[in-house]
Amino acid sequence: MTELDAITQMLPGRLKPRDNIQIDSNLRQAAVALILRNHADLAEILMIKRAPNPNDYWSGHLALPGGRKQADDKDLLNTATRETFEEVGINLADGGKVLGRLDIITPRSQRVPTISVTPFVAIAPPEYHSFSDQVEERELNINHEVAAAFWIPVRFLKKEGRSDTVSHIVEDHKYEWMAYPSVYGPIWGLTERILTQFLSLVD
Repeated sequence: MTELDAITQMLPGRLKPRDNIQIDSNLRQAAVALILRNHADLAEILMIKRAPNPNDYWSGHLALPGGRKQADDKDLLNTATRETFEEVGINLADGGKVLGRLDIITPRSQRVPTISVTPFVAIAPPEYHSFSDQVEERELNINHEVAAAFWIPVRFLKKEGRSDTVSHIVEDHKYEWMAYPSVYGPIWGLTERILTQFLSLVD
């Protein structure tokens, strides 16, 4: 049994159903996909680095694939699926498997756009899995919104924990946030909160 097999077996009873989501109509809605794959018997999570964009508050941040709900999205799962395909080329509706969702989160700072983010947990389609650390079965097809995309082992995140920090000075006050380390920099903010919630469900 691979690490991903073990995670896949334990998660369904620990995740929330992917439908019947209570939406706060006062907030803009967004959804992201926490996508898992098997690579050389390790379970890995897909991360993206958002491309520089002066109109994006989270420009340059490390994140999970996803984005804001559009008018023609039938639900938030459709939002996460559509955004994932647009940003990295993974079609979760074709061979992928959505296991459920995590708690909905909202930004804690009043300086951040008022938005509600629903994270869905999914298994990547078979063509993105590999039993060799020398082989990438299928390349990711990233679009202009994404500067880079990479897979990070669940085991690494659990071992390192939130051992990194991010600090900013706002109006002469220094603020610090705990973060997960990665080769592309610290993972912090909303994404850190999503990862922390997910990792708390994985033994």
